[in-house]
Amino acid sequence: MSTSATPEPVIRQIVEAMRTLAGPHPGFRPVHAKGLVCSGSFRAPADAPRVTRAPHFTGQSVPTIVRFANANGNPDVHDGVPSVRSMAVKFQLSDGKSADILANSVEGFIARTPEEFLEFLRAQLPDPASGKPDPDAVPRFLAAHPAGRAFVERLMKKPVPASYAQAIYHAEHAFRFTAADGTSRFGRYRFVPQAGEAFLSPDDAGKRSPSFLREELEGRLRTGPVAFQLLLQLAEAGHPTDDVTALWPEDRPVVELGRLEVTGISPTSTADERRLIFDPTNRTDGIDLSADPILLARSAAYAISYDRRSKGE
Repeated sequence: MSTSATPEPVIRQIVEAMRTLAGPHPGFRPVHAKGLVCSGSFRAPADAPRVTRAPHFTGQSVPTIVRFANANGNPDVHDGVPSVRSMAVKFQLSDGKSADILANSVEGFIARTPEEFLEFLRAQLPDPASGKPDPDAVPRFLAAHPAGRAFVERLMKKPVPASYAQAIYHAEHAFRFTAADGTSRFGRYRFVPQAGEAFLSPDDAGKRSPSFLREELEGRLRTGPVAFQLLLQLAEAGHPTDDVTALWPEDRPVVELGRLEVTGISPTSTADERRLIFDPTNRTDGIDLSADPILLARSAAYAISYDRRSKGE
């Protein structure tokens, strides 16, 4: 399945709800608004084609564009505010095309379907009568959606990374990977930092510079590249591949797909952020989409969001 079954009005309502929650920030994404763009490279091991025949996993060095970001919709948010952090990687292929991986610092997602996600967003919107959100709306949503509540609980255990280079980033969605010999399996990506994980309490993080994550990464890169191992957690028969809220057991096999090195922050990072779209459905031969309804709706949502921000809205 390669196109969204979600009605376009629902996708537009999601984007508009996110824009309302973010507040007026013309030219910025309604979520993941504060970020920075970096350059890097990726190389797969010799046995990666046993997992996928995709061209960026054949063993050559592949240039990459990497964006780290805070999930908040305010581009001026303090880096110490508890929130999901993200890493998006664009593999620049030799034929001029690209392939993207998007991953977050918390495994899973808050909602299983776009309609459910819209319900969660609306629970945070101001009530027209009072002008303030209903304080019971989000708790009601989480009480009715145990998987969403579990996602929030995972976030609260690791609310603020000490460094963009010290968080594990999980791709929410499953993809079908077809190997060089034609065999296929579903899997989920994860980027594991060479430097290990490190997190701060919100109190400690709030005492740091408002942009300490960028400043820390700048200092770290002066001593050399920041490295991540790209792993793939493989699904077993019967494991859900179309439910972004469902985690697979940790004892599932994990295989290595390569090493990503972030080498520097782009000197044109601000302009790059405005023009770039990272889309998890942007992939190549050897990697196919699952039937996950959230995954299938994302491209349309990004197109709407890009159109609005490119107009300075």
